[in-house]
Amino acid sequence: MSSLGIITLSISYYKGLPNYLRSYAYALILIGVTILLNTVLSASVLVEISSFIAALYFLSCTFHSKAIYERLKIDYAWPNYIYLIALGAFGIYYFTQVTADQTARLLIIGSITAAIYLHRPIAFIRTSTGLRIDSYLKIFTLATVFIIMGRALLFSVLLKDQGFVAHYEPAWAFTQLLLLLIDLIFLGLFIGCAILDLVRKLQRERHHDPLTGLLNRRGFEAYIQKIDPNPALQHAVLMADLDHFKAVNDRYGHQVGDLILQHISQIFKANIRSKDQVSRIGGEEFLLVLHDIQKDAAFKIAERIRLQLKETPLHHEQQHIYLTISIGVSFFNHPNQIKEATLAADHAIYQAKQMGRNQVQFAQEKIA
Repeated sequence: MSSLGIITLSISYYKGLPNYLRSYAYALILIGVTILLNTVLSASVLVEISSFIAALYFLSCTFHSKAIYERLKIDYAWPNYIYLIALGAFGIYYFTQVTADQTARLLIIGSITAAIYLHRPIAFIRTSTGLRIDSYLKIFTLATVFIIMGRALLFSVLLKDQGFVAHYEPAWAFTQLLLLLIDLIFLGLFIGCAILDLVRKLQRERHHDPLTGLLNRRGFEAYIQKIDPNPALQHAVLMADLDHFKAVNDRYGHQVGDLILQHISQIFKANIRSKDQVSRIGGEEFLLVLHDIQKDAAFKIAERIRLQLKETPLHHEQQHIYLTISIGVSFFNHPNQIKEATLAADHAIYQAKQMGRNQVQFAQEKIA
């Protein structure tokens, strides 16, 4: 188990794998060391260092819990972890060195382990990432807690004397193997999560502009395919083009040009609704889709964007760089009409440029 953890940890540092996989690698290493010590040390030595062994075990559970919480994006609490580890180690020490009580030790191990995994129970239950694999992770975590507590309660009931393990050795060995299997299943889940994260990252890089974070042309084309083809709904296409961007870029440099593109991207995102979408399809060209919207509402959004950009200069090194934008607006009802609607909006931009720039123009032709 430790070797598996060391391999996972080495790969995670070398390949830059997610933090949750790294935390779980630490958990595997610690639980492996715990099992090794319990295997090679004599009973008398184990009694003497029982609190240390317990702390090591609880620490492995802590890193396991940390990995789960990191994956689910729940804030874990180190003070709670430390308190539980200290409490558990002291309990094991007391019921080993002061008063020998195996039942109490079993219950302490089970309850402290469960508390470590669920030290923020409300957040754990309520949190949802929307991914099926994370739901499986939550369910399996709860099942693991149930198994650990059930194991502790079962052997507490079965305990008749100090030599109970000898009487129930097959059952005890089975539960030990079950816990090892659980660790391997968790590793499989975490590896699956890491693979899923990598795929989603590659998809995002494929479909998003790295400078602005907006959809790129490829991402926009994929997005259009998901639009509801309901002919009763009218959607607006806004083609937006920064005025005199080449001159501004030549004057201030490409670095400032990049800042300008990020600046306008933030203005776009601040002025559209949650169901709308904006993409960067060219150097200084942007395309917005406003869903289920009438002409007046589309004009208000376009005009709000135009005015905010005009009245909000980019501040850079004590310079105030004022910008304007021309916007062409067209409408469509079916995703198949997006190409014609985009061409119509592009023609409307040309009209806006011809009429002096810094304005919103509607396409003249009806998209049918």
